[in-house]
Amino acid sequence: MALLGAALVSLIAFYFVERHAKEPMFRLPLFKIRAFTFGTLSTFLAAVARGGLMFMLIIWLQGIWLPLHGYDYTEAPLLAGIYMLPLTIGMLIAGPTSGYLSDRFGARGFATGGMVAAAASFAALTLLPVDFSYPVFAAILAFNGISMGMFASPNRAAVMNSLPPDARGAGGGMNQTFQNSAQVISMGSSSPC
Repeated sequence: MALLGAALVSLIAFYFVERHAKEPMFRLPLFKIRAFTFGTLSTFLAAVARGGLMFMLIIWLQGIWLPLHGYDYTEAPLLAGIYMLPLTIGMLIAGPTSGYLSDRFGARGFATGGMVAAAASFAALTLLPVDFSYPVFAAILAFNGISMGMFASPNRAAVMNSLPPDARGAGGGMNQTFQNSAQVISMGSSSPC
């Protein structure tokens, strides 16, 4: 509880220091731009979800699924990473493709569709039994990766396009900071107490 209080005090102090700094790290007035604010919030929430998903699935594979299928605990970390590859492959395919298509047809539909599809993949994962069939698991992971990739590029483009040209560097840094912070938060919030 003391740690949470210290974090809150630090966040409030950061706000006041940034408001009065001549050259702030965070340009807080950028949050007055609605598309930037909600795009950055979407990036943050997607990163929390993705980070928590990856952390929990790695633990599930290493501690439950792989040992149930006869693999030794010493082999489990490497194999868990290999078994998670469909997620990465899905993102690698969908990210550039959705970025290209969103430049032609607009970002909103791709970003929204990607998040709705990602939510559906999360729901599908909750329906898996503990001793699931790997091809089904791999298909859901690939679908999640495609969904997250479908969201990421168009959302980032929409965030950057919402900013004035002279603020894109600062806005991109702020957006990336929120994404990195979310992944750290996801680890802490999804780990067992």
